[in-house]
Amino acid sequence: MSANHGENAPDDASFEKLVRSWAEHPDFEGAPAHLETIPARQALFEDLDPPVADALKERLAERGVERLYRHQARAIANVRAGINTVMVSGTASGKSLGYQVPIVEAILDNPRTSAMLLFPTKALAQDQLRSFQDLRIPGLVAATYDGDTAPDDRTWVRRRANVVMTNPDMLHVGILPNHAAWADYFLRLRYVVVDELHVLRGIFGSHVAHILRRLRRIAAHYGSHPTFVFASATIGNPGELAQRLSGLPVEVISRDDSPSGEKTVALWNPPMGDNDRRRSALSESTDLFVDLVRRDKHTIVFTRSRKATELIYRWTADRLDPDRAERIAPYRGGYLASDRRRVEAALFSGDLIGVTATNALELGIDVGGLDAAIITTFPGTIASFWQQAGRAGRSKDRSLAVLVGGEDALDQYFMTHPAELFTRPSEAAVVNPDNPTILDAHTACAAYELPLDLSDRDFLGSDVEEAATRLVEAGDLKLRNGRLFWAHRRRPAPGVSIRSSGGHQYQILDVTSGELLGTLEEVRVFSQAHPGAVYLHQGDSYLVDTLDTELHEVHVTPAEVDWYTQPHEEKLLEVLDVTEYRSIGSIRHSVGRVLVESRVVAYRRKKIGSGDILSTEPLDLPPVRLETDAVWFTIPDEVVDAADVAANELPGSLHAAEHAAIGMLPLFAICDRWDLGGLSTPMHPATANATIFIHEAYQGGAGISPVAFATGERHLRSTLEAIDSCPCETGCPSCIQSPKCGNYNEPLSKQGAVRLLRAMLSGGR
Repeated sequence: MSANHGENAPDDASFEKLVRSWAEHPDFEGAPAHLETIPARQALFEDLDPPVADALKERLAERGVERLYRHQARAIANVRAGINTVMVSGTASGKSLGYQVPIVEAILDNPRTSAMLLFPTKALAQDQLRSFQDLRIPGLVAATYDGDTAPDDRTWVRRRANVVMTNPDMLHVGILPNHAAWADYFLRLRYVVVDELHVLRGIFGSHVAHILRRLRRIAAHYGSHPTFVFASATIGNPGELAQRLSGLPVEVISRDDSPSGEKTVALWNPPMGDNDRRRSALSESTDLFVDLVRRDKHTIVFTRSRKATELIYRWTADRLDPDRAERIAPYRGGYLASDRRRVEAALFSGDLIGVTATNALELGIDVGGLDAAIITTFPGTIASFWQQAGRAGRSKDRSLAVLVGGEDALDQYFMTHPAELFTRPSEAAVVNPDNPTILDAHTACAAYELPLDLSDRDFLGSDVEEAATRLVEAGDLKLRNGRLFWAHRRRPAPGVSIRSSGGHQYQILDVTSGELLGTLEEVRVFSQAHPGAVYLHQGDSYLVDTLDTELHEVHVTPAEVDWYTQPHEEKLLEVLDVTEYRSIGSIRHSVGRVLVESRVVAYRRKKIGSGDILSTEPLDLPPVRLETDAVWFTIPDEVVDAADVAANELPGSLHAAEHAAIGMLPLFAICDRWDLGGLSTPMHPATANATIFIHEAYQGGAGISPVAFATGERHLRSTLEAIDSCPCETGCPSCIQSPKCGNYNEPLSKQGAVRLLRAMLSGGR
């Protein structure tokens, strides 16, 4: 059972009163855009038939679990019966018992039974390791196997553990290529658990889909066909996502029968200042955090970056008395594991009153009950918003969640359309296992693990034959005795980054220390790390000295500067194939394959704060070619005429609509604007009309475009509402300006975009 610190929390009415008092107090500059009360929910229980094994029942009773919630009981019954199951429910709803119980029962029945549990982070794996170990079940040997596992310990895990916690990266590069060393474990493999299903999306999810299919193939080679169990927060398509990832039929249990207390949700909007810019969301969150900690309310502040986590912590500590300042802490990736465990334990015990955190604490690590959650800018998806809001009031106590709006279009859309946040279904999570670059990479990995033959279609899919043909032509596979073998001595898996879509990875190197700071994909390196660019890493600034296209290295030097850089990019787009099209009013909406060629030709140095242009510097860099998926809107002349958009206003109107549409697309598919690119033009050769393109920013595509096509009209209407409801005069970051525009956000016409979108949606009338 979780420790709870909410006994002294005010009731729901006083939380609402507290928020209103902030709005009236001169020390707080923002104001509540909306207040919503989510009523308490009573628990529903269900008995298992047969009941939980006696030895396990005693251990669960020690945790305070006397009865199972109905969704837990139904999940356990499914998994017992060998049904591949997806469990979908909220934070702290006890999803883990849905797989822990059948795994433990199987081991009690036969200690040689093995299970594999996949988690997206090491911290989650450690949390579940403690949970299994605390059960103290005879014959159950649980262990983690990841990059932190010492070589001697790895041998022990392979030979002794029957419950192994790992992550997709280690499974891909460490376990599957060495399956012979795991032969006995795979022989006994009965369950595979995939936790935090909702984060397995986009390029990462597309890679994981192939890793899971390779896992099924290896298990079958040793004679086992494990049952798959997926655990997920609420998303729009959990069953479809699990099927796409595993290639297996699944049954979804999408109910939450756990209890929850009343929750007050406040949408808090920073005030608009000069030059159509809002006060910083970080400053607003700091004000609220300080007040809650002074009231001894156990609070978590979520941010979207490591730097923001540190800044809010430091600003808050400076304003608190010394005793309270010692009882708050930051929590983010990049810290030593021991430091993160210390913060988790202190939160759980109540020694800490508050913590600032990245989304590392959004996932299911148990840190006890909290009174309040402050969410500093919309976290990108409705699913993540509710995950973070659910960190407050994780038991039956009343709680507070505050979303502090930022300048981004989605933030301000929810501030002005709050019902969308509370009533809109969660977004669909998208993957694209058919991406040829990813498919070829994992087909090579599979061939290294075991030679390929026709039966592998059952695991790897029918497209594996096309991939194999391409690999044979490239000299990577060789045919012998009717089977395809890997043709090289090197292992393919280490060369396949499962966090990217392929292409060269550039290493970012600090030349003063020799430290590797990180990596960038080729499609991003010229715009983010060109010579002369200011490169940010964990809040520190570096100047790019050189970009080596042969060694694929970027050399940087630490630098404290009061300016930032903005690239100027020229882009060409060729339509290669139109997959499907339909009419929306008098415009045509299409989806298909495109070739994007972009070249960074210059950059601006701009003053931090004022945005004053200090200089414009030319660049001579090679073009980057990207074959990917896209959607586009073709706008006939009669629609442009009906919108009363003059020829000289049309480029800015199209450009503004393009930016806003990219900003609003994450309402419908789980992605963010950095996963997307765009191009708008008064006349494109493929359409012979004004056209707005939105393309994916990954080689081969990540599965976003089909969802964008399916939601085209709703997407356009949301785009119009976002621009039209923004209070700015001529356009701002909350509506038509983009932080990643390669044309310096020029030209842009807010009013022209509004008229154009209205005409597009009204059929040109």
